Amino acid sequence: MSQRTTTWMASCVLGMAGVLIAGVSLHAGEKTANPSIFKATPSPLKIDASKAKFEGEITTDDPVTQKHPYKIFIVKLEQGKSYRIDHMSDDFNCYLFLEDSAGKSLTQDDDGGSGNNSRILFKAAKSGDYRLIATAFLSNQTGKFTLEINPATKEEEKEADFNLRVSIFAEATPAEQKKTLADALKRFQDKGGKLTVSDARAAMQLSADAEDLGADAAKAIYEQYIKLFDEAENRQVASVTKAFQSSIKKLEILGKEIEIAGKTVDGKDFDLKNMKGKVVLVDFWATWCPPCIAEMPNMEAAYKKYHGKGFDIIGVSLDKNDDVIVRFNEGRKIPWASINVEDSRKLADRYDVISIPFPVLVDGNGRVASIRARGPQLERMLERLLGQKK
Repeated sequence: MSQRTTTWMASCVLGMAGVLIAGVSLHAGEKTANPSIFKATPSPLKIDASKAKFEGEITTDDPVTQKHPYKIFIVKLEQGKSYRIDHMSDDFNCYLFLEDSAGKSLTQDDDGGSGNNSRILFKAAKSGDYRLIATAFLSNQTGKFTLEINPATKEEEKEADFNLRVSIFAEATPAEQKKTLADALKRFQDKGGKLTVSDARAAMQLSADAEDLGADAAKAIYEQYIKLFDEAENRQVASVTKAFQSSIKKLEILGKEIEIAGKTVDGKDFDLKNMKGKVVLVDFWATWCPPCIAEMPNMEAAYKKYHGKGFDIIGVSLDKNDDVIVRFNEGRKIPWASINVEDSRKLADRYDVISIPFPVLVDGNGRVASIRARGPQLERMLERLLGQKK
């Protein structure tokens, strides 16, 4: 693959062959303002008896994001129904996204169908409008394609139901979470070496959400998944174990002090040690990372609400130069500081940051309270740590 050819897989993963569009998929329940990276106006796709079909072409005249031309459709799905959604082409390697009506990513697929075709098996949690984005896995690819929706078969319904349980894991009861984890483990074990990209994506989301259960419980899940996925015949799938190993290492900083220091982009000294008594979000991010930008409105709202109670944010950017950060911060009027890129890279290497956004929430004692403080979890953590302060 040439250096000028990009894939969705590499989106916000640093230094590894990712099997996910890391971070583009937001956790179920996260609320951000217009989080989608696809901004074009969608075309309606009429569905009848759970069926729909569109035949068309992606061209260089279509809207583009991250060098990928795309077409976007809006379709009405019914609560409790399961659907098979196929994106097929003989001209390019298909990639398919599914979002809710607000643009929050629900799922995505590369080669779930035959050959280079994409397939999503989806059970709608509620009735309403959903967004389908048809694009290509590689950048700048165009050509004719077919988008088709059909009722799921009985076997596919089971798959769609599992996918739904994974997506709502964070909001499930402890008993439901325990059952989902047990069912997922059995599912992965039964597949042996035949694990798929979809399985890797499910394992990544479940293990990340399971960190809320505590470091020990999450570590046990990661270790189980490392053993299973390391034996996957598909080496792209097997590479997910690198992310699991990195996550285990990150768990080690929970409850401990971390060292975050360096010069900010405006030349001032910053040292987290000088912020004892404050709750600080250390935000590993980059201006080129769509999910990082999608999280910005949530961070800005939290800053506005809790800054007067002792909340602050420090950006640790993985951009190429400081000028990019300065322009972004000035354009958006970001009220918090960002550490310069040279010092930021050292910090990212020190804490094994291979995917972003990576939000580290530090409590008033200087100890790490969370490494998943995004979306509604940031609000919950700040309310717990600062809610009582006037």
